[in-house]
Order: sequence, then C-alpha cells, then structure tokens
Amino acid sequence: MRAPAPLVSIARGGKRLAKRVLPSPVKDRLAALLRGPKPPPVGRVNMGDLARLDPVSSVFGFDRGLPIDRLYIEDFLAAHSGDIRGRVLEVGDDSYCRRFGAGITRQDVLHVSPDNPKATIVGDLSHGGILPEAAFDCLVITQTLQYLFDMPRAVSELRRSLAPGGVLLLTVPGVSSVDRGEWGSSWYWSLTAQSATRLFENEFGAGNVEIGAHGNVYAATCFLQGLAVEEVDRSWLRKVDPAYPLIVTVRARKGG
Repeated sequence: MRAPAPLVSIARGGKRLAKRVLPSPVKDRLAALLRGPKPPPVGRVNMGDLARLDPVSSVFGFDRGLPIDRLYIEDFLAAHSGDIRGRVLEVGDDSYCRRFGAGITRQDVLHVSPDNPKATIVGDLSHGGILPEAAFDCLVITQTLQYLFDMPRAVSELRRSLAPGGVLLLTVPGVSSVDRGEWGSSWYWSLTAQSATRLFENEFGAGNVEIGAHGNVYAATCFLQGLAVEEVDRSWLRKVDPAYPLIVTVRARKGG
C-alpha cells in the first residue's frame, strides 16, 4: 500500500535534513542499517549446523514439524477459502478441503492408485478423460503437477472438469529437493512464476489467472535443509524475493 502523500514528503524531508546535519560516519552507519547487514568477507562465512553433505531432514521437514512449503500452501488456501465450495475435488485425500472449505456439497478425491481407500476417482490427469466434464466448482490441486510429464495436457484436463465459473487452486514446487520416496521416480518438474503464467494463461486466458511466487533465499536454504517452520524465523519467511520462488501458486477461473 502506498504511503499518503504527506508522509512521503515528511520522510523525504527527514532524509534531506539528515544529510545536512549528521556527521559523515553517522550517515554512513545509518545508510548501512537501511541497506541491511553486509555479507561476511570471503572466507569468513560460518556455515554452522548447515556445513553438512546430508540435509538436516531428508523428508522436507515433516519429521521436525510443519515443512516450510506447507506454510505458503496453507496461507494460499486460507486466502481463497471462499472458492472451496459446492462440488470440490482434492488429490490424495480431502484434508485441505475439510480444513479450509465451507459450503461443500460434494467431495471427491482423486488418486492414481485404486489402493487409496479415500479415492472416489482413480486415474492419471495427464491421460485425459479421467475427470467428469464441467462438474466441479473448485479443484484443490497441491504439489501434484510436478509428477505429470505431460503437464499441458493435465492443465487442459483440469479446465475441462471445471463448471463455468469454477476455480482451480493449485500449487507447484519451485526451489525444492526431489522426493526420495516412492514418488521420486516420477518427479519431473519445478516451475517459476513465468512458466506457470504461460502454462495456465494458454489454457484459461490471461484475465482468468492469478500467479503468486512465495519465498526468499532464507526460506529456500531452510527448506532445502529440511528445517521446519517451528525452528526458523517465521517473519523472515514472509519476505518475497522473485529470484527464489519456493512455492508457485495458481488461481485460475474458468470463464462462462
């Protein structure tokens, strides 16, 4: 939010006054504080507990608390909780829909394996024809698209399954390690805000897509090491640096 014009004038006037009346060493110190801490000299970086070849956690931090990427995912779903209504679909289980949704009239769960007892629809999104056409008011698709090699076809299938006016809430990894478990062999992609924009605007149209990038170098470093939200500075996670997109979020609406 832009500051009111009087406050901007006061701030500018304060800077001019400081330049005139403060001694040079004080001005230099003040400028350094405003810029933030200087990087340590070459050879003086202290890696501490991060000086290791294996991460602190090899399972994204699930064994230590809430993984850092989940904080961004949950914030995104909470911000758009009003979209999670009517007939909805989630991948794997219905935990996010139950937590953030309101006014859900029918819940479906998509999974690639029939062994999942919660699945009401079984299949691979990238094969097409898996989901009923124009059926869903909301799709909650978190951390799934990276497993689908034919990503454009999967996005087309998602749009086809939405009712007119329906909303897709989707997240994909940006800066991330690759799953070491059963899904690692099919982890194909990470996205940037730029690639997500092209991918979804091609299918939904530019006016129907909102893309967000979340994270910074601190968040990315902590996440790659597998640290949990509970053991890092949460306020530092909130700063957004587009060069380090830990999570990319997509809200896409089907016109109609």
